[in-house]
Amino acid sequence: MQEILKFNERLKAQRKTATLLSASLFIGGVALCLPLFADTTKYPETLFCFNPNADVCEGQQIKRGISWIIDRERRNFTFDTKVKFLRVIPPDAPKAPLYGVLGTVLLIGAYGVSKSLTDTQEKAIHSQFALLKIRALENDIYVSNHLDLTAFSKQHQAQITKEIIARDTAGAIEQLKTEGEQQLDHINGQLQGEVALKSHQLQLSELDKETAKNHLETAEINRKLDKLNKPTNDTGTAATQTPKDTLKNTLIDALKSHEDGYLWTIINSLKPLWLIGNQGSGKTYTAGAIALIRKYCLDAPVHQLIDRHATGDNADVWKLLQAYTLAETEEDISTAFDECCDRWLQRIKEKPKTKQQVICDEFTNLKSLCGDTAIAFFKMSLTDTRKAKEYLLGITHNATNESFPDGTASARKAGTILLEKFSANGETPLSRVVVRYGLVDENGNNLEDEERTLPNWMHPERIYQHFNGKPINFED
Repeated sequence: MQEILKFNERLKAQRKTATLLSASLFIGGVALCLPLFADTTKYPETLFCFNPNADVCEGQQIKRGISWIIDRERRNFTFDTKVKFLRVIPPDAPKAPLYGVLGTVLLIGAYGVSKSLTDTQEKAIHSQFALLKIRALENDIYVSNHLDLTAFSKQHQAQITKEIIARDTAGAIEQLKTEGEQQLDHINGQLQGEVALKSHQLQLSELDKETAKNHLETAEINRKLDKLNKPTNDTGTAATQTPKDTLKNTLIDALKSHEDGYLWTIINSLKPLWLIGNQGSGKTYTAGAIALIRKYCLDAPVHQLIDRHATGDNADVWKLLQAYTLAETEEDISTAFDECCDRWLQRIKEKPKTKQQVICDEFTNLKSLCGDTAIAFFKMSLTDTRKAKEYLLGITHNATNESFPDGTASARKAGTILLEKFSANGETPLSRVVVRYGLVDENGNNLEDEERTLPNWMHPERIYQHFNGKPINFED
């Protein structure tokens, strides 16, 4: 309210000042413009009479006229013969036109002051109204929130008071009860608790029952679907298939369906398989996955593992293979190479029906450590492993003569499979692989430098879990 009064006082002061100023300008402008209404004030006049022969002109004979109009009439020479010019009377205010201009300026100034005052106060009044409206809304919101908060507080205070009164009342009633009534209440409470517990157990039992029923129905539907999806001529085979055979078949089907089945062709082949690649390319993990697939799908256990780091850096991978014998020291490795050569000759003579595996890691270093023994082992593997039905899986750095014995280049190309792995930055293995040689197409032509990829589940841990309680979902 005080602010509105101050605003009105300010408007009154502005109107008073503007009114005095505009009135002064108006009065001054009118005063300066009044002389313009009399011609004598502005123009000189000429006295004349219409009796040119009289010596003296008197009374009504004397006339006056504006000098410039008389001069214009005198151009007609007959005018001079009829009148007698007496004298010229100067104007009362020679500068009257200037006064008129100044008066006009003052009048316009009075209008400008009045117009400016009107516009300024109109804007001020609108602004003040808008400000008052905003403040009124703010005040309404504040009052509304305050009322809501007060009502909320009162409501909760009433609720708390009710609870306190109810609790005091219950306590007072409890104190008034006899000992027998209190014992009866205690027994009733126990009975109600037991009933509630039994009811909860019954609900859980019903839920378990429904869950078991759903599982049974799902299993029955899956059984019927499997029966419908299997060909009629495979009914006997499906009936006798074990869970292990099912896991084996699903893994083989996944390998056959991946990029024309090149990976299954390599795994199923008795040609010595050598993995090459720089550090961090995942050679050991890939070798472990291949060895596990051969163990579970081809019934070929790992008979011999040759690795200087078998119980060190590579222990996490090799422990899944459960190799029959292990060669880790330099002496044991040399002995293992000799045993391999002797065993292959013996198995060729016996014509074995079972298959087994030999794994040799870091052959690049073993060649320099074991010398002739390692060279003999490699050369014998080119011809004897296939006949002895032993899968040889070797790991080395590259395919140069540094890694393999001299003079075996053509034999390696004809009798082994070379698979190269890659890494992104020396640490992260890539799924990309290149089959350098060892594969043939359907017409028997040799395929070289074939770009391929490994499936994302090609990892020893996942292959192991597939046959030990966590089957792989090959559709992911």
